[in-house]
Amino acid sequence: MKYLLPILMIGLLLACESKNAVLEKETYDGPSVTLDNIDVLVSDSAVTKLRLVAAKQLVYENEDRDFPEGIYLEFYNAMGQLSSTLRANTGYYFAKEDYYKAEGDVQMKSLAKGDELHSELLNWDPKEERIYTDKFVTIKADGEVLKGEGLEASEDFDQYTILNPTGVMTLNPTKGSVDEESGFDEDLVFEEDTTSYDDEPEEIMEE
Repeated sequence: MKYLLPILMIGLLLACESKNAVLEKETYDGPSVTLDNIDVLVSDSAVTKLRLVAAKQLVYENEDRDFPEGIYLEFYNAMGQLSSTLRANTGYYFAKEDYYKAEGDVQMKSLAKGDELHSELLNWDPKEERIYTDKFVTIKADGEVLKGEGLEASEDFDQYTILNPTGVMTLNPTKGSVDEESGFDEDLVFEEDTTSYDDEPEEIMEE
């Protein structure tokens, strides 16, 4: 009997250590793979559809991905020509829902029209080829700066709708000074927005 208690205590300690090891393994939710300096081309029938560039990519067990040091995307049209670009301070991919989220100084540009979009958050749905957000957006287009809350747009940024417009800023053509950080002219002239908007803006894209 005098040896039974120490043996039982040793058994209990080993069981606790084993249980703790299992719990630590089960509760780990960090990345399973870390990749540096990725530059990926996605093609369909030998035609380039997308280019994704990131300094770091974290891949998780559920196939979600994080891009903590920034993300840069290039979108290509059906002819394989570059149509638009998107960059942001951080990015995320949610595998189950199959969509990307870009956050922090998000900038998107249409190569065909030259329109530029700035926001703090944009979502991209690859299946629907759609860009959207419910955050504040600023768009520079045709000598004007459009502002509002929420956006629906095509991924080539050729078509877009600001869901709740708040006003129009007209660029002053006499100055021509440009803010290097934002890409917008510093000298802006405010014009009152007299346009009448419906409560539910009409969608711009048809599936």
